[in-house]
Amino acid sequence: MNKILFIGRFNETTKRIHAILAEQYQIQLCSDNVSIATSMLGMYGPDLVLVNLEGLEEGHKELFQTLVTNEDELPVITVGTEDDRIPFLDFYQHKCIQHIDVNVDKDTFMAQMNGVLMADMDAIGELDASQELQRKYVLLVDDSPVILRGMKQMLENEYRVGMVTSGEQAMKALAKQKPDAIILDYEMPGCDGRETLAMIRAQEETKDIPVVFLTGHGDAEHIRSVLDLNPSAYFLKPPKAEKILEILSQLV
Repeated sequence: MNKILFIGRFNETTKRIHAILAEQYQIQLCSDNVSIATSMLGMYGPDLVLVNLEGLEEGHKELFQTLVTNEDELPVITVGTEDDRIPFLDFYQHKCIQHIDVNVDKDTFMAQMNGVLMADMDAIGELDASQELQRKYVLLVDDSPVILRGMKQMLENEYRVGMVTSGEQAMKALAKQKPDAIILDYEMPGCDGRETLAMIRAQEETKDIPVVFLTGHGDAEHIRSVLDLNPSAYFLKPPKAEKILEILSQLV
């Protein structure tokens, strides 16, 4: 699950957005105090910083300067009205900072958040044109862009790699390109790994594709529930590259 550092004043907007995002992300709230926020960046290690602009003033430019200077690779999203953006317009020239209007509906807000987190990945289900087409194709399915990045780095020297963030997206990707193997997150919001595997096996064209489960839980009961689905293999997160590569070499 992605980690978001949510900086801003604890007002109704913060409460509303926190409730929306908590369904999918791990969120740490942080006050708009510049010193505290700067410390939290290093302590929490977020995948994304979200800033509620409501009530922020000229003095908060120091916070933005910290974000664009010291955390330039970390995506930053601001939330507020166009008027809220005015004191900080100069900072939006930096590629890492984007803005979402506070008045958009929940679905639009979530789509824009997911878009930023996935922005530096391959397009969903698409193949990287720079990869050699003769190599085997592995589809990664996980709701965490961080896990997807790590898995892609493990595999990309040996395989063509596609990435999606949900079971629904996986089925769309399968319709475009049949992979030689699928690495599937067992715990996902909405359509989880169990349901996704059932859909894969329900279709004649995809039922025989080897599926490897990734799971974040190592207790005996949970492992039994995974094995009951008869996957081709399973790994605990975070998996070791040599083990994943060994299993894939046997499956494909």
